[in-house]
Amino acid sequence: MLSLKKSFLRAAVFSRQSGQITVWLSLSFLVFLSLYLVCLDSVQKQNQRRKAEHSVEAGMFSLFSEFEPHLLDDYSLLYIDTSFQSGRERTDEICGHLWHFIENNAAAPSGSVSQGLYLQGVNVKDLVRATDGQGSVFYRQAIRIMKSRTGVSLAEDWSFQEKFREEAEEGTQCFLKDCETYEGSVKNYENEDEEEALDSKIRQWDGLRNSFTLSAVLSAPEKLSGRAINPEVIPSQRELSQGMGCKDGSEERIVQKQWFISYLCKYFKHAQEMMESGRESGYLDYQMEYIIGGKSSDRENLELVIQKLLLIREGINYVFLISHPEFSGEAEALADILAGFTGSPALVKGLKHLILLGWACGESMVEVRQLLRGYELSAVKKAEDWQVSLPGLLELIVNPGKYDKQLKRQQGVKYEFFLRLLLSIKPAKVLAMRSLDIIEGELRLKEGCEKIHLDHCVESLTAQVWMEGIYLERTYGYD
Repeated sequence: MLSLKKSFLRAAVFSRQSGQITVWLSLSFLVFLSLYLVCLDSVQKQNQRRKAEHSVEAGMFSLFSEFEPHLLDDYSLLYIDTSFQSGRERTDEICGHLWHFIENNAAAPSGSVSQGLYLQGVNVKDLVRATDGQGSVFYRQAIRIMKSRTGVSLAEDWSFQEKFREEAEEGTQCFLKDCETYEGSVKNYENEDEEEALDSKIRQWDGLRNSFTLSAVLSAPEKLSGRAINPEVIPSQRELSQGMGCKDGSEERIVQKQWFISYLCKYFKHAQEMMESGRESGYLDYQMEYIIGGKSSDRENLELVIQKLLLIREGINYVFLISHPEFSGEAEALADILAGFTGSPALVKGLKHLILLGWACGESMVEVRQLLRGYELSAVKKAEDWQVSLPGLLELIVNPGKYDKQLKRQQGVKYEFFLRLLLSIKPAKVLAMRSLDIIEGELRLKEGCEKIHLDHCVESLTAQVWMEGIYLERTYGYD
């Protein structure tokens, strides 16, 4: 009996211990199961969010693949035309395109959309337009294009150009100062109470500089373009749609500007090449001259550029003449022959400088004619590079084409170099906006682009996307 009772006691104790272990395991299993379900739900949500992000980014990529093809083909520029060639901006259609792309990327291979990825809304904001920041957005993209296409440093070209510009400015100031000092000296002398009557040849030199007319600079006036534009509708003059693009403060840096000018030289036409080749149709033929001058016709812009170019060369040539004794002495000898009989040193000196001023103008006219015909000029002028003789100067007025062909071929700077020189002193915003005038005008002559507006061309934007329990905001653009 005793042994039987002990056995029962052992059995009872064993049963209670087994029950306690089962409850513990059950509670532990519930805790781990709850944790597992929470983790599974979190993973599922993260997976949905990851798929949503992938769909949105792929949708944005697809949207930006709809770039305006003519801008890319003609100017290597990447922009979305938000007007879709309609003439007015249509952000609703942008949202519609983006909705379609995101929905397609979110769909499973079977075509069904995964749970939690149903689109509820799409919006776009913060559009960055080509014209924003007074053309700064376009300005920066043009610089990126040139940097990606060439690894050549601009430092050497820039340093030479700056040195040349400084010398040209000094020469021009000297030329203008002496023009003011000596022009009219013969006329003033004649007003004095003198017995001698001055020879007509003496009076001929006073104001000779004004005898070199603009038309005499053009070797083929019949090839002069007659194209003109309406300045009221161009981007630089009309009221533009405003975006979120702005200046970054680097636009006026010299090297940045030189990159942009290199872009202009690559993609824009100028008078020298257009006079050689010509074209049947177009917006403006002298495009770089327009960027410099900003006038509404090719003729006006070319006239302004030639006047500036003549002034640069006149200053350089005048300084060359007065600094070389053989040329200066030749002018002084002629002045003595013509006016020495008056016994007036002031008149002789004045006449000498009038001869030098006219001589510099004649040489400059010849040089500009040659530049427009495709010739080069020596970067540093030497005595052997001088082309117009003093006895032949007056004949040049009657026969301006006498020196159109260089007898001694010069090498150094071309017409484009002087355009770069004139472009470099223009503010960056002027360069950018006038360039956009040309681009928009040229595009509007193409089929399908008749209503394009460059302030509707977008470089980047921010998209807002709503899905079930998911909100995403992504900025995308061309870089």
